[in-house]
Amino acid sequence: MKLFFGLATAIAQAHFNLVVPLSIEQTKPIEMGDIYNIANIHCELTAQGSQGEGCASSNTSLGKLMLKGNETEQVLITVTPVTNNSVFFTPIFDNGKQSLSVSLSSTATEISIGGAITVTESANLGPQSISYLIEVNYQ
Repeated sequence: MKLFFGLATAIAQAHFNLVVPLSIEQTKPIEMGDIYNIANIHCELTAQGSQGEGCASSNTSLGKLMLKGNETEQVLITVTPVTNNSVFFTPIFDNGKQSLSVSLSSTATEISIGGAITVTESANLGPQSISYLIEVNYQ
């Protein structure tokens, strides 16, 4: 029995799509307004306004995000809930979820965002802020 070894070669292909790097910036912060400093109380701000037993009458406004990228491409934007010592914050898009699929255009795309705050325990009175993560990826 004789064995013959040979070398085989092939040319293969890799496919890819060159795109403009994505950029996102917050052009207007979310203004949740006055929220009662009572443990386990909830306040939510959406395009329909604020609601919940924790919302005091005050000025509120949705935040604005500006998104730029490859024209006509689809992107998925995801926001992550966060917590600190006294509140749990969930960012909310107009669809009521923490993710949103958007088709980009030749100009910057503006996206509105609201949120929900649950006071987990009473904290110091006065102005507060909390940071949250926004992730954007081409689909």
